[in-house]
This record gives sequence, structure tokens and C-alpha cells, in this order.
Amino acid sequence: MTAGQQSLPPIRLISSQPNSSQAVSSLERADLRLERVKEFLNASNLASNTQKSYRLELERFIAWSGKAWIDVTPRDIASFKKYLKDECRTRQGNLLSPAAINQAITALKSFFKWFQLAGYLEPTAVLPTAAVKFEKLGEPLPRHFSLEQMEVIYQAVTGDEDINLRDRALLAVLTHGLRAEDVSALNVGNFDGTRLRFARKKDKSEALVPLRSAAREQIYAYLERRRSHREVLTDKSPLFLTYDPRRSGQRLGYQGIYYFTRIRLAEATGIQDLTPHRFRHTYATELVELGIDSLLARSLTGHKSERVFERYIKGKQLSVAEDAFFRAIGEETL
Repeated sequence: MTAGQQSLPPIRLISSQPNSSQAVSSLERADLRLERVKEFLNASNLASNTQKSYRLELERFIAWSGKAWIDVTPRDIASFKKYLKDECRTRQGNLLSPAAINQAITALKSFFKWFQLAGYLEPTAVLPTAAVKFEKLGEPLPRHFSLEQMEVIYQAVTGDEDINLRDRALLAVLTHGLRAEDVSALNVGNFDGTRLRFARKKDKSEALVPLRSAAREQIYAYLERRRSHREVLTDKSPLFLTYDPRRSGQRLGYQGIYYFTRIRLAEATGIQDLTPHRFRHTYATELVELGIDSLLARSLTGHKSERVFERYIKGKQLSVAEDAFFRAIGEETL
């Protein structure tokens, strides 16, 4: 110490908490919240898109609550649900729909069930999500495409460029009720010339989907075009390729399928809410119209639950009822 300098007392850290060790422990637990989410998702058998959805919902709760998972109470969950209903908004500025709120609740219920099974909560502890109720959903509106809409959709996919042949083959597969994530994962070897054989992403179940002759022809035409470009096709080759200049020649991804339907097809046809999943509804409706037994129809669509399958065809039932009403009163369907 040089001349003129005074000796300063050592700095001491004084906790403002009544029990500093307890406060530090709580903070450490809070810092592990995202790690617990990662553990949960790694331990789950959820489809990739469901995992992404759950992660976003759990991260939203983390940002809102500021609490460690073990400190979350039923009152916190109830307050969070109120926040979702009254304050949380979509990117378009709209309040969340009941279905979106239920998605958040489902993610939390699933997480806390795992949290307890993983040993982070006592086996006899009541889960904080036990009392929260799902929002009531209204009756589903028709989600299937009408025959007129399907005709417009087919007419919109024209041309002889590579991407046009791909789009026609892609549309042919979508109209057989496959989920977008399953379509993206298809390889050439999954097509045996008559049907598609693959493992569903959602539950790893084996799927066997027979294809119409027109659909088979579209796939053959697309694959033949690729062979004409000297592409060597193997069983492991992606069935559908992207033609995005940044990723040309790579597998067509989930987002690429949505771009094809929601942007390109929607703009070409003028049909609103044109999503891959609506083709799934349309396929389920078609199976019922063909007189195929519900159990057999569900084996083709991959639905385990009769109740969920009934929701898919509810729209068609409403449409048929409407047509019957107008015929009964001697008027044409409006």
C-alpha cells in the first residue's frame, strides 16, 4: 500500500432474503426450467411438430411465470389460462382461439405428468394442472373440399416444368389423406408401384395406403423426369424434392409442403384456408361416401380414435343435412 492510501474494509455480500440459502436454491431451480423442458421432450415419443408446439407453449409459460417448475401452483396455472384468454394475442393481433388455449393447457398437463413420473415431484403430490379445465369448442365447420373446389385445385396444377410434375405427384399423395410430415419423410422405396408403405411419424405405426391409378401415374411421371436428368434413384432417395434455389435437390420439407398449399395453390385457386390437413379431411369424407366401414377407413387414415374420426367427417354430415333440407323445401342449395 502506497503512502496516502487508506485501508478499505473487505466487501461483504449481505442477502436481502430472510433465508439466503433457500433463495439461492430457488434461483438455481428456476435456471433449470429449460433443461427440464429438454428432458421432457427427449423422453417423449411425440411427433416432431408436436414437440415443437409443446416447446413453444412451455417456453411461453416460463416467460410469463418466472417460477421454477416445482414452485408452480394451481393458482398459477389458472392465472396463466386467464392470461391466455384475455391478454395473449396472435401475430395478427387477435385473441387466442379456444383451440390454441387448449393446446397450451395440453402441453402443461403433459409436462407436469412427466415431471412427476421423472421424480421431480412426490408421487402423491397433486399436480398443479389437475384442476384446470379445457375450453369448450364449438361444433366443427365443414373442413373437407367440395367436388367443385377439388376440380379447381386439380386444374391449378398445370405445366410441364420439373416443379409442375412434382406438384401434381405431391397433390396426388396429399389427396390420399397423409399428414404433411409423413409426405415429407417419404422415400422412393416407400412407393411399390401400387401403394405407399411407411411408418407414421405421429405414432410410429405401420401405414399402407393404396393409390388410385391416376395418382400412381403422376408419381411415375415425376420419377421418370428425375431419371431423365441422370439422377440415380435408390430406395433411400427422397420421393419429393425441393426446387428452392437455396436447397435445390434436397428433400421437400414440411414448410415446403405448406408453402405449396397455403401460398401457391391458395393464390391460384382463391380458396381460403387451403392447408394440407384439409386434404386429409376430404379423404376421410370420401372413404365414408364410398361406403367403406369406419374401422377399415381409420386403418387407411391412421386414426386410432373413432371419436376423432367422427370429427373429421362431421362437416360432411352437416353439408348433407343442408342439401337434404333444401331438397325437402323444393329449393336448390345456395
